Amino acid sequence: MKRTLLTLLILFSALFLAQAQRVEITPFGGYVFPARWNASNGSLYFYGNAQYGGILDIGMSRVVDIELMYNRIDTKASSEAIGYPYDDVPLSENYYMVGVTKNFRVNPTVSPFLGMSLGGLYLAPKTSQYYSYWFFAMGVNGGAKIYFNKFVGIRLQAQLLMPVQSGGFSFYYGTGGGGSTVYLNSTLFDFGFTGGLIFRIGR
Repeated sequence: MKRTLLTLLILFSALFLAQAQRVEITPFGGYVFPARWNASNGSLYFYGNAQYGGILDIGMSRVVDIELMYNRIDTKASSEAIGYPYDDVPLSENYYMVGVTKNFRVNPTVSPFLGMSLGGLYLAPKTSQYYSYWFFAMGVNGGAKIYFNKFVGIRLQAQLLMPVQSGGFSFYYGTGGGGSTVYLNSTLFDFGFTGGLIFRIGR
C-alpha cells in the first residue's frame, strides 16, 4: 500500500510538472499539539511532539498551486481502551497528502495562502506487538510565504490534519423528492505549526 501510494504521487506530480509555471521545494519542521482519538470502547492519547517533512508546490497559475506533502510525526500513544493496559507505545504518523493552495499576493515579497488536501495516514507502531494501519485523511492549512528574492524564502503555516475513522453514503427517494448524503467522521485532530525554507525554480 505504501509503495503504491508513493508511485501514484510520483506519477501525479510528473503530470503537473509538465504544465508548471514554477516549482517550490520546502523542507519543514515544527510542532504538533497533543490529541485524543476516541473510539467506541475507549481512546488513544497522542503526545505532542516534533513534526517534519517536505512540500512540493507546483504552480499552475500565478495564484494556484498543486501541493504534495509528506509529514511525519514521531510520538507516543497511551491506550485508554477498556480491557487494554495503559502504556506508552512509540509510533510514527506518516501523512501523504495532495492538495490545492490559493495564494493571495500582497506584494512580490509576501504571499498569504490557504489550502485543502486529501491523502492517507500510515500509522506505524515501532514495536512488534501492534499492527500498522492506513487511514484516509483530510487536511487544511494556512499561513504566509515571505520571499528574500526570486529563488529563496520562508514558509510559515498552521495546519490541521484529520484521519477519517468512518464514512458512508445513503440514498433516499420519497413523495417529496430524492437525494443522497455522504458523511465522514474523525475524532483525531493533529493541529500544529511548521516553518520551512523555500527553494523556488522558475518564474
